[in-house]
Amino acid sequence: FVIPLIGNYQTTFGVSNEGLLKIVQYLTSSFKGPCRWWIGTTMYVIVKNPEDMQTVLNSPQCLSRAEVYEFLRSFGGEGLVALPESEWKVHRKLLNPTFSLKILQTYMPIFNKEVKVLVSRLKELTNKKDATDIYTYMDALTLDVVCQTTMGTEMHIQKNQNIEYLDAGNNLLSIITTRMFNPLLHWDWIFRLTPFYWVEKKSSDITFGFVDKILQKKKINYKPPETSKSDDDDDLPLKTPQIYIDQLMKLRMVEKKFNDRDVVSEANTIVATGFESTALVSSYCILMLAMFPEHQQRIYEEIKSIMPNKEDDVQYDDFGKYEFLERFAKETMRLFPSVPLIARTASAPFELGEYTIPAGTNIVCAISMMQRDKTVWGPNADKFDPDHFLPENLEKVHPYAYLPFSGGPRNCIGIKYAYMFLKTILIHLVSNFKFRTDLKMSEFRHRMDITFKLINKHMVYVEKRDA
Repeated sequence: FVIPLIGNYQTTFGVSNEGLLKIVQYLTSSFKGPCRWWIGTTMYVIVKNPEDMQTVLNSPQCLSRAEVYEFLRSFGGEGLVALPESEWKVHRKLLNPTFSLKILQTYMPIFNKEVKVLVSRLKELTNKKDATDIYTYMDALTLDVVCQTTMGTEMHIQKNQNIEYLDAGNNLLSIITTRMFNPLLHWDWIFRLTPFYWVEKKSSDITFGFVDKILQKKKINYKPPETSKSDDDDDLPLKTPQIYIDQLMKLRMVEKKFNDRDVVSEANTIVATGFESTALVSSYCILMLAMFPEHQQRIYEEIKSIMPNKEDDVQYDDFGKYEFLERFAKETMRLFPSVPLIARTASAPFELGEYTIPAGTNIVCAISMMQRDKTVWGPNADKFDPDHFLPENLEKVHPYAYLPFSGGPRNCIGIKYAYMFLKTILIHLVSNFKFRTDLKMSEFRHRMDITFKLINKHMVYVEKRDA
């Protein structure tokens, strides 16, 4: 029931983030969607079925992010994720070419180099009798890689350097989550009275200050890119990594489309959205490898048939050959999407099925619930089965039933980057190690964060794989 001024908030007050997730699961499973929920005087409409997802994510009235995304500015500034619709359209059009496949392929040497550093770190665990939370290793790896591809800076976080930057990033993500799910902290004046504010301020100073220093150095040493290329040069592969901030600098210094704030914000946004989500997905993949040894063995055999020498670098041109690995990764992201919920705000009234959604309504897309829905994925929707992604099985599934990177025009700009990096991680790790775990899926407990966090942690044993 709804109480004036409070809405349904009385049912969530004092509830843990694990409890909040269970409430959303209860709502989406108990009521035919879309369902309505009030937090204070703000109305949320929760959608779960693919048809509604497709309508919302493609509607021109739903291109604005929900108000809670404002809190992401402490990490990403005025970047793609937090920008209002009108500015987002301009930035997205300018930034799409920076994630072209040709540019992304130049990152492969960075992916390979840093994952090999991880391999050397994990070798130290092969004699360890206790299970290890693999996420702590993935967190360092992904931040190292994202910082190199975004800012051209080797952070050596895997070698225990620049840990304050990693801590600052994790602090910001934690505080952003706390604000999002505590309506009292939505008011800035209340938030500023809490210890969170000072931790956020210090952490933001570290992350923004770091990128700003890089920007100022690049401005001093900036040289416009060569323009005397032949018409055929666009077909040639790029030989050096096309660092993201260098591409932003071109928009700043040559095309005059960005200012300093835009460059710093967009660089920070890629770091903020890239490192934790990739760390989480790769950690779930390793946990699934450990939990299903038959799948792990099949992936190993597939890798050996494509890359017999485990010391080799993973090649982009081989990615299309890893058919089972791809299905395995997609099935992991189906059951454990890095972002379980996304939210939009209706800028104008629009039709959603038989309902008219009023302007100003926040629409929550319950992605993790949809991707486990038995009416969508069949009676075994809760079971881990890579065969869900066999072509003949996918034909029966709505195209918007699988949205680990959101969907529609405001989807994740880094989809291809994420897949390339994830596959590189898995190929190297399965080539070198066997993973096992004592955890069972029936024991998993999750909590409602920006990302889909596992309370049990990603606890695995690491064993050296025989040559």
